[in-house]
Amino acid sequence: MGNLLEKLIRRVGEEDPLLLAHHPTCEYYSHHVIELYGQKLCMGCFIVYPVGVVSLLILVLSRLTILSGQIADITTHSLYIAGFTLISPKVLLKIVPGQRARWQRILTKATLAVGLAFVALPFVFRPSERVPTLCLFFGFLIPYVGYKAWTATDDCKGCPEADDFPNCSGMSFDRTYTYSTDDQDG
Repeated sequence: MGNLLEKLIRRVGEEDPLLLAHHPTCEYYSHHVIELYGQKLCMGCFIVYPVGVVSLLILVLSRLTILSGQIADITTHSLYIAGFTLISPKVLLKIVPGQRARWQRILTKATLAVGLAFVALPFVFRPSERVPTLCLFFGFLIPYVGYKAWTATDDCKGCPEADDFPNCSGMSFDRTYTYSTDDQDG
C-alpha cells in the first residue's frame, strides 16, 4: 500500500506545484518553503494548519477524557492568555526586521498554531464564551493575515525582477524555477 501521504504530495506536486507552495519560486522566497518527498511545500500552510488542528484535537480529547477536571477548571481568560503567550513569538518575529533561521520560522509557526488552538478551545466547551472567542480569534487572525499580505513582496527587495512582479520568473510554475540551496538550512 505504501505511504499514502507521500503518494498524495508527489502527485499534487507533479500536477500543480502551486497548490503545495503558493509562494514565488525564486531564491528570494526559498525560506518560505520546506521540502517533503521531493516537493516544495508552503512552510506556513503545512505547519500551521496541521499543528493547529492536532493541537485543538488533543485539547478537546484531553478535556473529554484524562484531564477533564483540570481543563474545565481553567478560566477562559487563562486559556486566552496562554494562547496569546504562545502566539507572541511569531508576532514579535514578524515585527522585528530581518531573516530568521529555518528552525526559528518552523518553531514560531508551530507555537502560533498551538496558541490559536488554546484561544479557540472555549468555543468548543463554553457556549456563553463563543462570541468573545470568535471575536478574539478572528480579531487577531484578520489583521495578521492582512499584514502578511501587505508585506508579501518585501522579500522581493534586491531581486532584479522586482518591478515585474507578479509577471516575473519567480511566479512561473512551469518547473523552470530554482530555489537557492544556500537557504535550505539557514
